[in-house]
Amino acid sequence: MSSFYVKTHTTPENGFTLLELLITLLLVGIIAAWGLPNFQALGERTAQTSEVNRFQSAFSFARNTAISQRRQLTLCPASQNREACANDWGGELMIVWGNKTDSITEEDILRIVPAQQGTQVTYNRGWSRIRYSPLGYTSGYNGSFAICSTSGAVGSKGKKLVLSQLGRLRIDEAPIDC
Repeated sequence: MSSFYVKTHTTPENGFTLLELLITLLLVGIIAAWGLPNFQALGERTAQTSEVNRFQSAFSFARNTAISQRRQLTLCPASQNREACANDWGGELMIVWGNKTDSITEEDILRIVPAQQGTQVTYNRGWSRIRYSPLGYTSGYNGSFAICSTSGAVGSKGKKLVLSQLGRLRIDEAPIDC
C-alpha cells in the first residue's frame, strides 16, 4: 500500500518585502554616512603614526651607527637624484657618512629611508640636515618636527617629534594644530 502526502494547508513564502528591504538600506546608509568621517580620521592617524615610526627608526639607526662606528653621520632629506640634501623632510631620508650635504656619491650613502605618503613634515629650525657626532649628539640641531596629514581637513590634529641635544627623538604628548 502506498501512502502519499496531501498538502492541506498553504504557508506563506519566506522572504523580505520591498518595504523591509528599503528600510534596511536606509539604515545602512545612515550608519555609513555617520561612520565615514571617523573612518577618514582613522586613516589620517594611521598615516601620522607610520611617519612617526619612520622618523624614529631613521634617527635611532643614525644615532646608534654613529656611536657604534665612532664616526660622524649626517641625516637629511634626499634630493631627487640623491646627490645632495634637500629641504623636504616629508620625502626620502638619506643617512650619509661624514658631514656631506652635496656631491654625495653612492659610497657615501649608508641608508635610504623611503618616503611615506599622506603626510607633510616640517622642521622648526629650518635645517636641511641633522649631524650626529661619534658620541651620538646632535648639538645645534635640536628642534621639533611637525607631522600633519596632507588631507587638509579643517581642525585636524598632528603629531610633534622633539629632537634633543643628545640625539634622541621623542613624541610630544600634546597634539598640534595643522
